[in-house]
Amino acid sequence: MPKIIITGRNFTEPDDGALQMLKNAGYEVIDLGKLGMAHGTPEKEVAEAVKDADAVIAGLEPYTEGVLSVCPKLKLISRRGIGYDSVDVEACHRHGVTLCRTAGMVEGSVAEQVMAYILYFARRIDLQNQYMQEGQWKRLMMPGVKTRTLGLVGFGGIGKEIARRAAAFDMKVLYYCRHPKKEWEEIYHARYAELSELLAASDYVSVNLPLTESTRGLCGKEFFGKMKQGSVFINIARGEVGDPEALKEALDSGHLSGAGVDVFATDPCTDSPLRGCENAVLTPHTAPYTVENFAGMNELAAKNVIDFFQGCLAEKMIVKWQASIKKRKIYM
Repeated sequence: MPKIIITGRNFTEPDDGALQMLKNAGYEVIDLGKLGMAHGTPEKEVAEAVKDADAVIAGLEPYTEGVLSVCPKLKLISRRGIGYDSVDVEACHRHGVTLCRTAGMVEGSVAEQVMAYILYFARRIDLQNQYMQEGQWKRLMMPGVKTRTLGLVGFGGIGKEIARRAAAFDMKVLYYCRHPKKEWEEIYHARYAELSELLAASDYVSVNLPLTESTRGLCGKEFFGKMKQGSVFINIARGEVGDPEALKEALDSGHLSGAGVDVFATDPCTDSPLRGCENAVLTPHTAPYTVENFAGMNELAAKNVIDFFQGCLAEKMIVKWQASIKKRKIYM
């Protein structure tokens, strides 16, 4: 009987349906979600927690060579979410551990959060409400989003879902990615642009990239300097993709008019340099935090475990390691 250890937090929220799926399949299930393991959890703690597991339903904690080397029974890491930068994919390959994720589940809720940032800066409902609560009848002439340009840096599942929603608001959408396809222009009403062109033309720039060697630190002083004067920067990718000090400088100077940031180099983070910036909206990595999304992610993570041991795990869920992949420089 396979032993399944759950390290991801909130696995029984909004209900325990996913947990019951695993138990009904006959597995031994141990839920360690309350330990609160996260991005910065020491390897030794992770290894101690999962050393006897046949499969792990994982959060953001690290799975490195050091962890995998002391987990001889481990066959599957079922990542609840789509990012896997905390997992050493090459080490998984060496140890015969399959890595999968909940592809197709989280993208919609993250896209909603991006649109929430955009609408926040476009209409400033918070200020209008503040004035009314203070007894002031003070109308603000705001820019709105119709015909404004949204630049999407990264055009995977999340980027495509953002494009769908932006098109519904009559926004112009530009996108940048490694492998653009002509048919995407018609499907998503988005036009491909080189990164420099996208940054210079966009009123809003949303970064939706995985964390890799080539994307780490991408959004720094040069990146922000090439963005359109008065534009808004949004990061729902990974904290390490951006440089918060450079972003703060761009905001304080007035070159950028706003920023929406959901991800930070440490998770949790309570000491970001962006704290206190009036034109920065900071959220604690909550883009995927909706009731519907968590229920769906939990159930799909559990289904992936069941399908794996039954020999029918869908290929699109599996993260494959390719020795031929090399560091790709992103040119601006």
